[in-house]
Amino acid sequence: MLRQRIITGLILALLVAGAIVLLPTYAFALLALIFIVGIGGWEWAGLTGTPEGMPRMLAPLPAVLIGYALLWLHWPLLPILLVSVPVWGVILGLLLRYQPGTRFYEQRPWLLKTLMLLVLVPAWYALANLHGEHYGYVFYLISLIAFADIAAYFTGKRFGRNKLAPALSPGKTREGALGALAVTLIWSLIGALVAGLGAGQALLLVVFSLLAVVMSIAGDLFESMMKRLAGVKDSGTLLPGHGGVLDRIDSLVAAAPLLTLGLWWIKVA
Repeated sequence: MLRQRIITGLILALLVAGAIVLLPTYAFALLALIFIVGIGGWEWAGLTGTPEGMPRMLAPLPAVLIGYALLWLHWPLLPILLVSVPVWGVILGLLLRYQPGTRFYEQRPWLLKTLMLLVLVPAWYALANLHGEHYGYVFYLISLIAFADIAAYFTGKRFGRNKLAPALSPGKTREGALGALAVTLIWSLIGALVAGLGAGQALLLVVFSLLAVVMSIAGDLFESMMKRLAGVKDSGTLLPGHGGVLDRIDSLVAAAPLLTLGLWWIKVA
């Protein structure tokens, strides 16, 4: 299992890196639309109780079409990002009030289904726009989440005592989250130095990087909540040893809009 996980992870990393570096932005955006909104939306539909067959196949279609329309129309980025902020505010509220055995979502089946569009499309559009600015921004976002995740794992394993969200993810600890934020602080300062940012811009990068990592943790917890409600371990089986696409992008889709908003602010500051 570990060997399969490592092999899949290496292949996936090479494919993603190749797509980021080699593809023009339009092709990258279309490919990301297929995987993040198309396949991710298909898995999301499965987690939220959409029946197998044609209903599940068609579930992500409205989100895909809206995403493509945004791309085709060159829709301004800022309004999309500003939609995402209150959406994640709602999600944070849902996470805080979650209780095992709740019937809240069973009584409101439309809620999680609607959030598929409001979460996946803005995240994808943010990622596409980052690539349009420079593919290095996409690498920064991915590295930020990856380093935070690694730091959280090892810090939690060594020092973890207090559970972060025991009802959702018993393995996550507050100490692990603090370790993730500490590494984020260091990495964002390095990023600011490499980019040659002034003091004010560097501060913005650090603040939004820290906020993005906080949201990446929330994204992971949100998918954990959906999987618990669905009674499954993984969102899918597309990636051997890693589960589904949503299992790999849950942190990314939560962090991308906020970090992109911060980079937009830095640009206009």
